Amino acid sequence: MNIITAKGLVRLVVAALVLPLGACAVGNRYDYRNAIGGLPVSGKGSLAVAVVDARPYVVSGEKSPDFVGMQRGGFGNPFDVRTASGDPLAAEMRASIVSALQHQGFTVVPPNGTAPRKLELRILEWKTDVMMHMKVLYDMVLGVFDGQGKLLAQSSTKGEEVLSGGFESANAANAAKAFELHFSELMRDGPVQAALADQSH
Repeated sequence: MNIITAKGLVRLVVAALVLPLGACAVGNRYDYRNAIGGLPVSGKGSLAVAVVDARPYVVSGEKSPDFVGMQRGGFGNPFDVRTASGDPLAAEMRASIVSALQHQGFTVVPPNGTAPRKLELRILEWKTDVMMHMKVLYDMVLGVFDGQGKLLAQSSTKGEEVLSGGFESANAANAAKAFELHFSELMRDGPVQAALADQSH
């Protein structure tokens, strides 16, 4: 008959608790394609929209373009979280921005399309880190250019915030909401709104 010592029992209990946590950490995916429900700007002009992923670890090839953050297992070991579609994060964010702008009355053309204004979001950092809580690290710059490529207005936002953590669906919703809030912050900038409104030249 096997006798389980107190130390052995503790190890079994810890293993039983940690294994589900590790399983929940693997294969997580967040969807940014419908993150933006509304924007603090409206108009009837034509816009080219581009999203550029300038995250250093993506540019270097250390992480793939669909990388959006980390979900940690029971021992704090990180597992990559990726986009729901498998497309680059920049593509999912652009899809969300385009949909929101169209809802606000703008006509959106491809990034290299001809338009009196071009909106470019440059992602210098966007990453979530989840264990007991969700940490969001962000650094983004929004530029408005005229049809000849001249910069008319620019806004930026950078920081780190801690949100409540949970299961994959709740974490995905929190991540999408964080993007909506910070992109809206960029769009709320006075010069950015003025540059979008004045498309006479």
